[in-house]
Amino acid sequence: MDSEIVTGTISDAGVRSVPPTRVNWVTTAFLLLTPLVGVVWGIEHIRTFGVRPVEIAAFAFYVCATGFSITTGYHRLFAHRSYECARIVKIFYLLFGAAAFQHSVLSWCSDHRRHHKHLDEDDDPYSIRRGFFWAHIGWLFVTEHRDRADYSNVRDLMADPWIRFQDRFYVPLAVLMGFGVPFAFGWAVGHPWGCVLWAGIFRVVLVHHSTFLVNSLAHTLGRRPYTLAVSARDSVVTALLTFGEGYHNFHHRFAGDYRNGVARGSWDPSKWLIGGLERLGLAWNLRRVPRERIVAAELACDAERVLAPVTGGPEHVRTYLRERFAEMSARVENAASRLGSVEREFAAARGRWGARSRARRKHLRAELRRSRLEMRAARLRWRAVLAVE
Repeated sequence: MDSEIVTGTISDAGVRSVPPTRVNWVTTAFLLLTPLVGVVWGIEHIRTFGVRPVEIAAFAFYVCATGFSITTGYHRLFAHRSYECARIVKIFYLLFGAAAFQHSVLSWCSDHRRHHKHLDEDDDPYSIRRGFFWAHIGWLFVTEHRDRADYSNVRDLMADPWIRFQDRFYVPLAVLMGFGVPFAFGWAVGHPWGCVLWAGIFRVVLVHHSTFLVNSLAHTLGRRPYTLAVSARDSVVTALLTFGEGYHNFHHRFAGDYRNGVARGSWDPSKWLIGGLERLGLAWNLRRVPRERIVAAELACDAERVLAPVTGGPEHVRTYLRERFAEMSARVENAASRLGSVEREFAAARGRWGARSRARRKHLRAELRRSRLEMRAARLRWRAVLAVE
């Protein structure tokens, strides 16, 4: 039975307080026992049998299968609808997403959409303003008093019979895919319990905390290059730990983009996987924010950061800075617009064949190089202006 730990009320003034919550004993026990079992059983197992290659292979496969099912499936496909995919890919996400033990697609996406809608507010289910521990895992230890789950913000997902099936049979699917399949595979190769330990217990703990870091570390560590209005931050460190989900400031500014790390050199294996599915014909309609909008957001953020210290200063100083920034940012935006146009034209040309198309692609490659050099030079001038001002 759940124990009530917080009582929510509404004051006479109508101000909403913290909603009533209670301990979620099932989730709490699972989150606390899996690492404990992993440590105790893992020490004894490795001491007795060592580390077998087949167990490591099963662990690696399950880490990738469940981790990417959360990042490219639950998150980018279902929560944000940033692309479309073939049914076989969707079913893979639903099965291995269940094996990640992070609840059903409907539950996960409902919480995530609430997070985006109410970021850093009271209604944000894992708001960083309630502390790092709360955002990372504490919010999972409790549940709001509800007669049933509120899925009013995921009606589009409820229309999908595959998603409804996963939600209805989530527990047996999670146990079967999370522990049953590793056991069956291990039985086939002669090491059933070793595969359960590595591909089940160890993997669950790793993927859990990798995902949880997006709610905690991604709102704590890093820069805010696209918007200063939210706590979300971009960090290569977080990206390395979260299958590429660490460019969180960009994500909260442009949530519909299938990319998290938008720069060419950004570590975003989830983006690469979706791009690979597109090339195989298994994904399509990938949503990409135009480069012009991305650059405009960066410039506005830079200007806001520089102008903030002189907010209460003389009006003529602020006017001068605004005009100076407007002049320089216009040059950068023009360069970004040209580069974006060439990139889109080149992407379209890559799908065509024939001698004329090859000649066109060769010409566009040269244009692309020139546009990138122009963009780089415009950015350098912009940064020089910011440094001087």
